[in-house]
Amino acid sequence: MKNLYSLIFLSFSMASQLSAQQQIIVGTYTNSEQCSSGGIYIYNFDEASYRYHLSYHTDNIVNPSFISLSPDKRHLFSVNENGDQSAITSFAIDEKSGNLIKKDEKKTQGEDPCFLISDDNYIIVANYSGGSINVFKYNPDGKLSDIVQNIKFEGTGFNSKRQEKSHIHQVQFSPDQQYVIATDLGLDKLYVFRYHKDGSPVLEKVSELDTKKGSGPRHLAFSKDGKLAYLVQELSGDLSVLSFENGKLKLLQEETLLSRKVRFNFRAADIHLSANEKFLYVTNRDDADDITAFEILKDGRVKKIQQIKTTGRNPRNFAISPNDRLVLIANQDTNRINIFTRDQETGLLSKTNHSIPVCSPVNVIFFEKGK
Repeated sequence: MKNLYSLIFLSFSMASQLSAQQQIIVGTYTNSEQCSSGGIYIYNFDEASYRYHLSYHTDNIVNPSFISLSPDKRHLFSVNENGDQSAITSFAIDEKSGNLIKKDEKKTQGEDPCFLISDDNYIIVANYSGGSINVFKYNPDGKLSDIVQNIKFEGTGFNSKRQEKSHIHQVQFSPDQQYVIATDLGLDKLYVFRYHKDGSPVLEKVSELDTKKGSGPRHLAFSKDGKLAYLVQELSGDLSVLSFENGKLKLLQEETLLSRKVRFNFRAADIHLSANEKFLYVTNRDDADDITAFEILKDGRVKKIQQIKTTGRNPRNFAISPNDRLVLIANQDTNRINIFTRDQETGLLSKTNHSIPVCSPVNVIFFEKGK
């Protein structure tokens, strides 16, 4: 009996220690046939030991495949990817427990939202199947307004199977928040909008950039100074380096993610820079199921240095840990978030054989309380 009490005490002690460490928040698909997901999962996570502890999960939140924190970290926003019933949901984050408190839900004017961003006033949403961008206002209590702006795109692209219409895949603030850039996988375009935080319309298109036909622009990441943007193209498997100045994008370099010349299936996915901006990482799915590391050269161009399997199927979004030493990759079809170490000097990744089991993970973000 004494040993039993000791084990119970140790278990509570470990949970307490973990609760003081990082938290990770995971968005999932809830329509998986392999397993059951309640939507959003929050884990306490120790970057040193890879230990994790499930602290909270939602119930009956439909397909929160992308999640995003408000700038003050007091609210969490999620898409609800659900055809013509698609919506976005806002949650307050309880300061003491860290649990999510649902505050509001609003339907989108466009099917299958897949990405959203926010500042202190607005939430901007990319609707993939709807080929549109929605802008919502939100209040300090997390309540959402009706849509204040809806921008719809029309046309067809080069690939008749994947580009039969516009597919807005991402919206992203420029680092100075003067602009919002949207990627259109369906029409092979990038749109640049001037962002009017206190004006109307909120988004005003000022330029656009055509990418290579059939390339399918998906996600981009900015350098901290806003002068460079790195774009992953889902359909062609290319990484594009772009300059950005005065609201205009210009192609500087294009590199392939593909490691061999034989034909195989792939779908490039997510992209992130290391904190020191010396390295860049991109995931690729299907037969590839890998992550590619690039060194960022002094002029901003890139050089491929590594390609490593993610040890799971269908790697979607990933996150680099706050200490810049780990990469957590959401492998949707193997129901695990796999943990890799990252050499801060060389940028190279190594598998740890550690993972976090969660049903159909798509999006993973780190959360530091009070930061």
